[in-house]
Amino acid sequence: MRDIFDQIRKRMQPPQWASWQTLIFLSIFSAVVAALTSQAPPQIAERIISSLGWVFLILGTWWFVYEPDVKKKLKLYELFIGPWIVGALICIYLFGTWEGRAIPARTAFVSWPPISAIVWSIPKFIQSDPKTKSPIYTTPTPANRQNIILVLLANLLISCWFQLYFEVQDWLTEYPSFRAQGFEQSAFVRELQPPEKRLELSRGVDYLDAAEKALKSQLEGKPWAEVERWLSNLDQEFPTIRDEAFAQLPRIAENQLWNLTARITSDAYDLKMQAMWQGPSARNAAYYLTKTCRIAQARQVSTPEQLKFNSPAPPAISARQIRSLGTVQCGAASSPDSLPQP
Repeated sequence: MRDIFDQIRKRMQPPQWASWQTLIFLSIFSAVVAALTSQAPPQIAERIISSLGWVFLILGTWWFVYEPDVKKKLKLYELFIGPWIVGALICIYLFGTWEGRAIPARTAFVSWPPISAIVWSIPKFIQSDPKTKSPIYTTPTPANRQNIILVLLANLLISCWFQLYFEVQDWLTEYPSFRAQGFEQSAFVRELQPPEKRLELSRGVDYLDAAEKALKSQLEGKPWAEVERWLSNLDQEFPTIRDEAFAQLPRIAENQLWNLTARITSDAYDLKMQAMWQGPSARNAAYYLTKTCRIAQARQVSTPEQLKFNSPAPPAISARQIRSLGTVQCGAASSPDSLPQP
């Protein structure tokens, strides 16, 4: 154990004042001082000290990864990954949580590849004199200039993929029904859920379930004459069901892309509700879901009541009353292959 600590101490002991170890120790010292001076809200002194700590850490790590023995170990298939480590620290400092102001993680991820490419290309422009250790500004050779352009373009492409990932996540948040689409022919989207579970991921199923609850609250247990009157005025009454269904669900951008309609399909009052998707679709045919509800008449027999009169005779019993009430029974949501032809 002592040998391990001796190696660490020997490694971290600065050979001279101008070394990467000095910068790392300065960053640690700045972090300790910033923690001791921390207040709420953060003061200007704490901000300056913490920023200096990040600058010392970035410069010390930059210097460390370019050490000859370290540089050899940080190669992945002949690619030196040290600049990408430095670039990650720069992005954490610039786009991380700083002074209580949270920056979205997407900014750091999208900026990381091009910043790392710039860090990788700087030694092609600035080199160090081995004797005086002073910087020497040079012009890259044509071969190096070509490499710089290729590395920069490759990292910009990686940034585009990061940005596409975050955009797709935003789409799935605001338009969750996209997860129910089929992406078998897509060149850049991989479908994770099996085809038989796409229907469960559709937002239309939630809309139809909410419409079923609103329909039952409107008709279940109501007198049959009132139910028939409601069904005869379906075009005027159903917008209320639609508004109640949308009110039960979280408000997201996808709501305006769904349209709920209903029609009676038989003399037995089979009410067919249809949730039609009016947004972009992965197939040529229109995408919609249906739910059929059977509205039937049920008879309810009331319990006879005892009638009390001001007489010594035994109480009389009222006749049983039979009432006709409405009942609503709905099936599961289904997804036909295409819209019916008019």
